[in-house]
Amino acid sequence: GDPTQGLGKPEPLKHNLAGFWSRRLSQRDRIIYRFDKKAIYIFAIGGHYDRI
Repeated sequence: GDPTQGLGKPEPLKHNLAGFWSRRLSQRDRIIYRFDKKAIYIFAIGGHYDRI
């Protein structure tokens, strides 16, 4: 499938995260990913409002 379409409201990220995408897993949790023609690379999974 197309990693820029589908469930979870996929959105391209901007500024220093340009080239990455965000997708909702739940109301609170998100996944940050990047893709090329061969694979999808997951960089972060967690709460949108988590504190470090």
